[in-house]
Parts: sequence; C-alpha cells; structure tokens
Amino acid sequence: MANIKKDIERYGEAVKAIESSPFESMDMLHRRSAIERENHRLTREERINLISHDLNLIKNAKRMSKHIGTIYDFSLSTEPLDFWWWHLDKVASDQITFSLVPVLEAINDSETKEKTIEERVHGKKES
Repeated sequence: MANIKKDIERYGEAVKAIESSPFESMDMLHRRSAIERENHRLTREERINLISHDLNLIKNAKRMSKHIGTIYDFSLSTEPLDFWWWHLDKVASDQITFSLVPVLEAINDSETKEKTIEERVHGKKES
C-alpha cells in the first residue's frame, strides 16, 4: 500500500456509502484487510482515523451486512475474528463485541520500564 493515509480515507468513504454497489462494499472489506496488514506502519493520526471509520462500520453493521449479504455469505468466511469486518453478520447480532484497550509501546529506558500504567497515566505510584 503506497499511501496508507489515502487508503484509510477511501475506506472511510466506502463505510459511509451504504447505498453503493455491494461489490464496492466488498472492495471496502478487502481494503480494510490491506490496511490491517500495514497496521504496524500507521501513525497515531492514521490509527485514530481508522478507528473512527471502524466505529461507523460497527454502528451500521446490520445495514452493511444485509447489503453485502446480497452477494457474500458471511457465514462462510475463513478470515480470523481479528479481521472482524469479514464477520459483520456476527457484529450485527452482537456475537462479536468490542472494547477499547490501550496498547503501550515498548519502552527502552530500564528506569521507565518499571513504572506502572498508573504512574504513566496519572504521574503517581500505585499504593
């Protein structure tokens, strides 16, 4: 993917275009998979934009799964559940739920490594 930022924008546009062709919506799922494979390269801003678009897709999972379901049988998906967009039917029926979990980047400084999450977030040591 030469321009991840542009691909994220296109993915977001496709998420909003529920009335587009179901084939175009299928392309959106493929695009999201390609972005996921490059996830390690995303900047903070790109991750935030991607999460925003993902939330829109999750919010509209029932409509989008019905729309794409006219040409694709989600129950036959062989993609892992980490690629949840290939399981929109399960998202729509609450068989797959989500939570926002922070990911702490690796820290090289041994002194800083010893700090707890509480210290990093609140600047104080846990009691």
